[in-house]
Amino acid sequence: MRFIIFALLLSAGCASTAPPAYEALIAALDAGEEVDVAALRNAFLAAPGHSARLAKLAELEGQALRFLDEEPLKAGPVATAILDAYRGSMAGHYALTRFYAYVDRADAATGHQHWVERLRRHLEQNHDGSEEAPYPVMSQAEALAYLRATERQPAGLIYRSSAERPLTMLVAAKPADGPMQNVHFDMMAMYRAAVAGAGQRAPGQGFQPGALIGLLARRDDAGAQAAVGALLAAEDRLDEAIDWLTAATRTGNVIANLMLADAYLANARRLADGPARVNVLARVRQNLLQAISAGSDEAMLRLAELYLNEIYDEQDVAKGLPLLERAVALNNPNASLYLAQLYLFGENVQQDYAAAEAQFLRAAGLGHQRAKVLYGRFLLSEANERTFNGQAYKWLRELAADEENCGADAERGQVQTPCPAAEARLMLGELHARGVFVGSSHRRARRWFKRAVAAAPDDVRIVNEVAWWLTVTQIEKLQDERYALKIMDRVMHGDAAARRQPAYLDTWAAAHAANGNFDRAVALQQEALHEANAQAQQPAILQELQQHLTAFQAGETITDPAVP
Repeated sequence: MRFIIFALLLSAGCASTAPPAYEALIAALDAGEEVDVAALRNAFLAAPGHSARLAKLAELEGQALRFLDEEPLKAGPVATAILDAYRGSMAGHYALTRFYAYVDRADAATGHQHWVERLRRHLEQNHDGSEEAPYPVMSQAEALAYLRATERQPAGLIYRSSAERPLTMLVAAKPADGPMQNVHFDMMAMYRAAVAGAGQRAPGQGFQPGALIGLLARRDDAGAQAAVGALLAAEDRLDEAIDWLTAATRTGNVIANLMLADAYLANARRLADGPARVNVLARVRQNLLQAISAGSDEAMLRLAELYLNEIYDEQDVAKGLPLLERAVALNNPNASLYLAQLYLFGENVQQDYAAAEAQFLRAAGLGHQRAKVLYGRFLLSEANERTFNGQAYKWLRELAADEENCGADAERGQVQTPCPAAEARLMLGELHARGVFVGSSHRRARRWFKRAVAAAPDDVRIVNEVAWWLTVTQIEKLQDERYALKIMDRVMHGDAAARRQPAYLDTWAAAHAANGNFDRAVALQQEALHEANAQAQQPAILQELQQHLTAFQAGETITDPAVP
């Protein structure tokens, strides 16, 4: 993995002498006094000219880590130079620990190992490496040295930027045993140094994080190249994204491999069957296999899905299940959820409700929120003869009470769809409406249904489900046709894709009919039939849509026998 100098940003005239406060702390250390790690770090960063010193430090730290892998004997002198520049460098102390172990000088390594532990504890104080509490580091090399010191091998990285945190870095790290881990680092010190070097008085005044990422990408920083590729892919500029992501994979970056596989797959879906599509799909597989070789359980899951969905040759289907089971064994909750659904529906495996339940529980136990909801759905199904239980109810109540879990997904930075809280509230409404596990209560059912919509007002599937319940229920006390029409009007007027879905049009028409507007109901139901025919949907669906149209034309509302 290549380390990048951003010295080109920095003023050539910046002072490079150490600040007096820092010198005083070093003198205290040399005199055998205890010095606080935070004080040492702050003193180093506080003085004029710190940007030039930090750039030089990052360059040396990167060299030291490279030498540990390629030429260990060269790491010692470089690490010594690092500590001369900054005594609190994690990379410097870690490199000397490894160097002295390599030359069989355990006595000399002890003091540096002590520093590594002190620096590790400092990073971990009030931080856990999650997206919400990233480890604060001064350089990419410090982050990677920390991971190595905690016995995790960095396997890929990408820079990120948000309004809350201008510059962070996500690193995919592989422990000796177990699945790949996503570890987040706050790179604000590095960004501030770049801002200072660019002549700005404060972050955000002119030199934006994207400018630094762009500069680093042009200087071959794999994390920055992956970030540029991700941005271009999000803008559907696939050819440009592929170029940048390809560059990001050259020194080994599983995050870039996964994104590159996605970009190629999106490209393949736009191609007709033929040699060009086969070639692009081969590149999808190549990148996923590269990520798998680095230990990526996510890549195992993605390739297993492609095999099982017969994207490749028929003989490749048999490779899918063993690959999926490998991802399950590495505690990938999405893999467990996928395997649960295979067992539930008997796809590529013999139908086995007990095995499905075990995988739902495994995924839920690993913290997969949607798995908890789907486990509840599984228990409600009459086909598997399961009884709804207290654990499923407890999970639903916990999810329903979490006002935050419809926000940004922790790893992808995207709004979660469907929203787990909305899904849980929808199910709680259904439990009260049906009187399953809890007492039947139409008032509580309506309240939970409305709270589901409040949690995800733009999720057309949630809105449609609630509107259907409140429109076609046979229980008069549960009906709320005015509210149903209000929420359907809102989402259907604002979502062009939803306007092409026969099921949503059907609900919308039913809500209009329930409110006495049969002319509008007929028009919308005709749209639903048109779309269903155009999409060649199953005859049973076409028949039901036609029956509803006939009812609306006769001035009648509809009820659903499946809804109490």
